[in-house]
Amino acid sequence: MTTPRKYIDSHWLVFSFQGIISLLFGWFVMFTGITDTTSLVAIVGAFLLGLGVVELFNLLRRTHLKETWGLSLAIAVVEIGVALALLFTLNQNIALHLAIIACYTAFRGIFEILIGLKSIDDSTDKLIWTICGICGVIMGFVILNSGTLGYENTFLQFFGAYMMIFGLCSLIYGVHNRDQKYTAKLERRQAAVTRRVQKRTAKKNVRKTKRVKRAGAKAKAKAKARS
Repeated sequence: MTTPRKYIDSHWLVFSFQGIISLLFGWFVMFTGITDTTSLVAIVGAFLLGLGVVELFNLLRRTHLKETWGLSLAIAVVEIGVALALLFTLNQNIALHLAIIACYTAFRGIFEILIGLKSIDDSTDKLIWTICGICGVIMGFVILNSGTLGYENTFLQFFGAYMMIFGLCSLIYGVHNRDQKYTAKLERRQAAVTRRVQKRTAKKNVRKTKRVKRAGAKAKAKAKARS
């Protein structure tokens, strides 16, 4: 039977890998000085394909643990679908690539807002994901309108900036999630030890009470025999 665990409860390594990949991609796009738009679009496609592969591993793990996996599957399909759409249309008009990346960025932002508002109890994590999602929605709108700026690869610079924000949030959450799970594990272990101590103490008290009762009964019996 599938356990209804939230997507945000995925293993912390999933978010850490996503964060590292996104940070490296954002840094590469923004600071390496590549101006060839076709090459940059191919790099974006490869990057999204990498995110999709990470999500597929998350899907397999959640399936193996019999946890809910529908949302993970949907994210993997979207990321791989967008990646393939970019890679198979490298020779098409740049406006098509702009529209695809803008829609993906806005979709990512909306998804992160939903994570922050619906799936997280910790206030710090909630704030991080909500802000990241708002940045995604804004960047999606900016990318969609960046064609008016007159520079062909400007929208990719905006996308790289957003991916650096997303990568940082994912990495922070991954590390924080790991610490939270480690702390929760220690608390469960301590609680189990406490329960075992309490059970042993309760058993000792029961045996002690029985001994006292038996001693009292014997004393009464002896007193009655003397009388």
